[in-house]
Amino acid sequence: MKKGLTTPNLPLLLAEVLVFAVCAVIASSHFGMADGLKITLAYLVAYLVPRTVLHHARGVSLPACVVLLVLAASLMAVDYLRLVEWTSVDGYSLRLPNLESDPRKYYKWALFHYDGSVPWEKVIFPGFPGMIYCLFKVFGVSVVWPQALNLMFTLTSVVLTGMTTRRLLYHRVKASPETLLFGGMLLYLALAYNLMMGISLLKEASIYLAITLAGFALSSMAAHDDERFRLWRDIALMALACVIMGAVRTTYLYLVLVGIVVMVLPHLRRDWGMALAMLAMVAVALLVGTHFAAYSFDRHAKIVDGGWNMQRFYVIRGTQGFYRDVIGYYFLYSPLHRAVMLPLTLSIQFFNPFPWATGGDVTLFEWLCRLSYPWYLFGGVGLFYYFVISWRRGENMGIWAWWPAISYIMLAYVMAGSVARYVLPVQPLFIPVVMFVLCRLFEGRFRKAFTWWMVVFVILVSAVLLSCLELQEQAISKALHMPPLVEYVKGLLH
Repeated sequence: MKKGLTTPNLPLLLAEVLVFAVCAVIASSHFGMADGLKITLAYLVAYLVPRTVLHHARGVSLPACVVLLVLAASLMAVDYLRLVEWTSVDGYSLRLPNLESDPRKYYKWALFHYDGSVPWEKVIFPGFPGMIYCLFKVFGVSVVWPQALNLMFTLTSVVLTGMTTRRLLYHRVKASPETLLFGGMLLYLALAYNLMMGISLLKEASIYLAITLAGFALSSMAAHDDERFRLWRDIALMALACVIMGAVRTTYLYLVLVGIVVMVLPHLRRDWGMALAMLAMVAVALLVGTHFAAYSFDRHAKIVDGGWNMQRFYVIRGTQGFYRDVIGYYFLYSPLHRAVMLPLTLSIQFFNPFPWATGGDVTLFEWLCRLSYPWYLFGGVGLFYYFVISWRRGENMGIWAWWPAISYIMLAYVMAGSVARYVLPVQPLFIPVVMFVLCRLFEGRFRKAFTWWMVVFVILVSAVLLSCLELQEQAISKALHMPPLVEYVKGLLH
């Protein structure tokens, strides 16, 4: 099998040069020559790392490289506009940007430990602000460095997802390795909210990278014989995934633990050694990560168990008011009661964030975060696999598909589907599943069933979105003591 591009492609190289030349000109014209070059070089490194990984991947092709370049240029443009926004108010700069909420907390934590120039901020998991602190130590204080780091992590996650897709499917479908790698990366573009959070000053990008590293390592248990048991490489990738996850959000290690158990079950005798080594890594990362985090193991158990603390902080009034009216005191219910509510909480998790914003002017970034329709179609294809293909012996893609499904269910159960960000790291794990369905359709399988499935799915999604829009308008208008927009429009019509 071909591995890597043997010669550089001149048009691609020229396009890459053009993208970063334009970046240098625009950034220098606004921030000055010194900062403009720093921004450009930071973006260049953030692009070259995943570009190098892709260059050496099996199944790499020119279309895959184009997808990476187009995505990198798009995310760089959005990120640059946010740098401008954060520094456009008097008194703020690249050194002291105008941040809010969690990004502000992480940045101030790093700056406090760097020079003590700002008050100390408490953080639950010190891994991501610790990365910012290390960047400050090496390159100096600037918001550019952590933003570029997150861009690099996100782009690398896209490449790793394509590699995992190829590794899992090339011996199961007729599509070529090049098509599978390209398709896996292209499908990632449907995850708009995922990508936008990946270039925010949050720990999401770190978790994406950790989950996709773990996913690629675990895919060795389901890969064809010529790729199975590249033992030291897969062990090293899993170790890196555990280190990152243990530092930035320890609780996601439980999802990796589930993945190891799921993947080893079909061939326990064959894979037990590798699984045992990976489980040991997860255990060590959990112990060390929990030691440095503000959450203890007792707190982990309380999060799963629910209770008043969870009820006070999740599914609260305001924009989630109509969720609260439907779900009630979810976190005070018994485990069985919450399990029975899974169809509802899974649905909320799937549709959130809705493809509309409430109140105020919608920025470009907020609009991109709510570009949910591609994700809905993505989900429809994935659900077709679970309900129609997965139970057909000889037709399904094996055990892999159940890891993301179980992880998705676990998150919905614990959080009632109320925090859309928490499920984002799991979304890319469904890409091999969706790609498998598309390959089967291209081979002429399940076309009639899929057509009927998608017709019904689109009707149901449209009905749910319209209902949720009306419910949300009613909740907001009730809070403001105003008639809902829907009733107001009805009144005008009459």
